[in-house]
Amino acid sequence: MCYRRAVTLCCSTVSFRGSLAQAVGRVAGLGFTHADLVAIPYYRQALPEEMVQDPARQAAAISAALAEAGIKPATFNAAVGDLDDRSPAAMERRAREWNGLAAVMEALHVRIASFYPGYLKQGDPWHEALDRIAASAAEMLAVARSRGVEFLLEAHYDTPVATPDQLRALIAAMPALRFVYDPSHFAMQGLDPAETEFLLDRTAHVHVRDAAPGKMSVMGGTGTVDFGRLLTALRERRYRGYVALECLPPDTGEPDHDILAVKRLVEAALQ
Repeated sequence: MCYRRAVTLCCSTVSFRGSLAQAVGRVAGLGFTHADLVAIPYYRQALPEEMVQDPARQAAAISAALAEAGIKPATFNAAVGDLDDRSPAAMERRAREWNGLAAVMEALHVRIASFYPGYLKQGDPWHEALDRIAASAAEMLAVARSRGVEFLLEAHYDTPVATPDQLRALIAAMPALRFVYDPSHFAMQGLDPAETEFLLDRTAHVHVRDAAPGKMSVMGGTGTVDFGRLLTALRERRYRGYVALECLPPDTGEPDHDILAVKRLVEAALQ
């Protein structure tokens, strides 16, 4: 049986500069039907703080941009500040932004959002930051359960949840937590895929791009990410869901060639 029927390829709007409307237009132009929508302040596309103020208006604006491009929403890729910041102000802000995003997700019928955990501050012992992230993750999951959506954490380079040891420690502290698996964050650390595939057992969303030791993003087909192995491992675990192509834009701002190269690699591995 062709595994292609079990997954839906989508393209992340992180690949494109400009507004959300411009980004989803580019996604459609590359032949995709679904988009992973970026809700990270740096990208100025969909903004969690604006979702707090008026979620219905934000949902309507996003829906209009998607309809114009002929694109369906797959998932959200979000950030709500560093999860290891346990100050009262940070905790209150995160709760507001989680609820605002959840309201927009409900309106758009999007089930999953992933969250970037925040960089590990220089000199900060990772096990102490991990304790704080576990506490924030518990609050994150409580909001998601109350709103009928699912919030995931992304295992991400240069954060307190980047290495196999760190991830195992977080899983031990938060057994209910599920993740986004992005092999580029492990490939750039020079890790063997076998060292991280335990995370696929609790993976609910996948990001892909090519990478190499010391480089988070390289042109598709020139790095060390083994797309065939990744898709085989997902197939063995009967993964069903989205695989989002998250190619980072080069300095030229023209990621199309890279996206299409990775798309071909993933499609070949899906057969």
